[in-house]
Amino acid sequence: MFVAVGHNGIRLTSPDGAKWSDPVLGKEGEVYRGICFGSGRFVAFGSYGGVNIFATTTDGITWQTAQQDAKYSRYVRGIAFGKERFLALGGDPGSVGAANAFELTSTDGLKWSDFHETGAKFVLRRVAFGNDLCVGVGDRGRRAVSKDGGLTWEDTPGTKAIDTLIDVAFGNGIFVGVGLHGLRISTRDGKQWSERQTGEEGEHCNTVVWTGDKFVAIGQGATYLSPDGEKWERIPNQNAPTTATFGGKLFVGSSWKGRLLRSTDGVKWQEVLKSEHHLEAVGYGH
Repeated sequence: MFVAVGHNGIRLTSPDGAKWSDPVLGKEGEVYRGICFGSGRFVAFGSYGGVNIFATTTDGITWQTAQQDAKYSRYVRGIAFGKERFLALGGDPGSVGAANAFELTSTDGLKWSDFHETGAKFVLRRVAFGNDLCVGVGDRGRRAVSKDGGLTWEDTPGTKAIDTLIDVAFGNGIFVGVGLHGLRISTRDGKQWSERQTGEEGEHCNTVVWTGDKFVAIGQGATYLSPDGEKWERIPNQNAPTTATFGGKLFVGSSWKGRLLRSTDGVKWQEVLKSEHHLEAVGYGH
């Protein structure tokens, strides 16, 4: 099942990425910014005023919601599932060099731990689990690796803001990160990263997924394919979304405003729905 979430607390589901359910709406001003799947449930996160909001479902029909005071600065920025729990990442990116980066953990997406501050200067926004490691990427080029599921981190030294990664995925024993202008780099241990590879100007890769036999990095104007995260094939794409997920041999993504798009190859995209409320993210799970 695919689940899309976004503004005004919107949540909707689809078995095939083509036909979508009637939307479930929340309050005006509620924004769900991301979603992930783990242990039989979807968990979405977002914000409403000065609080973090969470919504979880096991069937796409019945939703449970929760909130946690963010004090207008401790907002969750990303979420992932690994080590049998959900890991939420956050901080205040407006405080340059003093973001007070933190993590929250939960087993059900409703009851969350207290804020665990890491002392990092910059926020991590995306993480991937693999090789008994957790690799995170975030603001100002930050890249880090954790051996304990995201509680403590070791940062890669000497990273540059120009090499900021937007997304990261794990597959075939390797982590791949992607970013602006077709940026692609890889690592096996989260410490030593490959030489940067880039595409053409403006080909910003906001999503990278592992399909089971290849990495697919979806950019604005081009999609990059690689079986190993090192050698890449560039294919011009059409109507690509700004964020996407993969499941059931299908790619589904969202784009401004309220558009959902579907693809069988990550290259050619077809609009399948246009919502009144913008959809920020799409997730997939069984």
